[in-house]
Amino acid sequence: MLWFYILILIFTFLLNKLTIKYGFKGIEYYRKISKTNVEIGEEFKITMIVENRKPLPVTFLKVTEHFPDSFQYKFKANPIQTSGYLYHDTNMFLMPYQRIKRTYTMMGRERGVHILRNASLSVGDFLGSNTEYREIEYLQELVVLPKSLNIAESLVAYGDYNGDISVKRWIIDDPLMTIGIREYTGREPQKYIHWNSSLRYGKLMVKNFDFTTDNNVMLILNIESSKPFWADINKESIEESISLSRGVIEEFEKEKVPYGFATNSQINGFNYGESLIYPGIGTTHLDYILETLGRVSYNIHYSFEELIEKQMRKNEKHTTYIVITPKVLSSYIEPVKRLNKMANRLVLISLDCENLDLLDDSIIKYVREKE
Repeated sequence: MLWFYILILIFTFLLNKLTIKYGFKGIEYYRKISKTNVEIGEEFKITMIVENRKPLPVTFLKVTEHFPDSFQYKFKANPIQTSGYLYHDTNMFLMPYQRIKRTYTMMGRERGVHILRNASLSVGDFLGSNTEYREIEYLQELVVLPKSLNIAESLVAYGDYNGDISVKRWIIDDPLMTIGIREYTGREPQKYIHWNSSLRYGKLMVKNFDFTTDNNVMLILNIESSKPFWADINKESIEESISLSRGVIEEFEKEKVPYGFATNSQINGFNYGESLIYPGIGTTHLDYILETLGRVSYNIHYSFEELIEKQMRKNEKHTTYIVITPKVLSSYIEPVKRLNKMANRLVLISLDCENLDLLDDSIIKYVREKE
C-alpha cells in the first residue's frame, strides 16, 4: 500500500512538471461573435472555444477575456471592470484532445466601433504552486448602430415654413403627376394655384404633385461643433445628429428615393477615414450607410466648409441636399448660401437655433424639438 501512495506521488509530480512544461503546447484558443452589426440593446452571443490537441491533460487553465465596458452581460450581475474593460474569467480542466465551448449573451449600450481585445491564458499544476502565462493576440470588432429618431416627432420648423415634416416635401415635385390639391403656403409658384378649388374652399389651394424616382438626395452630416473642433466636442449633439441622419435615410429608403451620404467625420475602419457614398437604394445600400453611421467618430477629416466645397466641386445633379449639423457656426453662412444657389432645394437641420436667421428664407430649416 505504501508503494501505491509513492507511485501516486511520483505520478502527480511528473504530471505537474509535464503540465507546466507542455501546458501551452497544442492549446488553441479562438472566439466567435454571432453578429458584426447590432442595434443598441440588441442581444448577441460570444462563443469562446479552447482545444487541447495533445495526448496530455491540462490540469488547470484560466482564460481571461477583455471586452469593452460599453458591453453588458445579460445574466452576469457584477462583472469585473477596470481601465475601461470588462474581464471575463473562465476556469477549466482539459482532457487529452478535448474541446470546450463557452457561450454567453451580451448587449451593446453605446453606438460606435467596439474592439474585443486580446485574451490571457494561464496554465497551473495540481498543487497551484506553479503558473505559466501567455497573451493571445485576438482583436475583433463589433459595430453598434445608432438609434433612429423619427423626424416628424424630433424636428420643428424654423421660421415661417409650416406643414407636416415629411421627406416628400424635401424633393422636387413632378408637375406631370398631379395627385390632388393642398393649401397654398406661399412657397409654391402661382401658376400651380387651382382657382376653382380656391373659390370652393374660400382660400388659396394649389395642385399637389407627386415625385418620381428621377429625384435623388445627398445627405451631408457635419460633426464639427466648434472652432477648432477639439475645443468643445459636443458628443450629445453629435449623437443626435447621427440618429437624425439615420431617421432621414430610412424615410427615403421607405419612399424609394435614391439617397447618398457624405460626412467630414473620420470613419473608423472605412475608406481610410473618409466617407462619400453615392446615391443608391435597396437593403444593401441602406445597411452600408447604417454601418458607416455606426463607425462615425468624433474626429473630423476636414472642416464643414471644406466638406461643402468638395460637394460643390463634384457638380453632381442632386435634386435635394440635406445638411444635418449640431449647430450653424458663423463661418458656415457663406458656404451654405453658395450650396443653396447651386442646389434645386436645400434642407438644413440644426440641433441649435444659432445663426439660422442669417440664412436665406429659401432654405428649408428645422431645429431639434425640445423635450
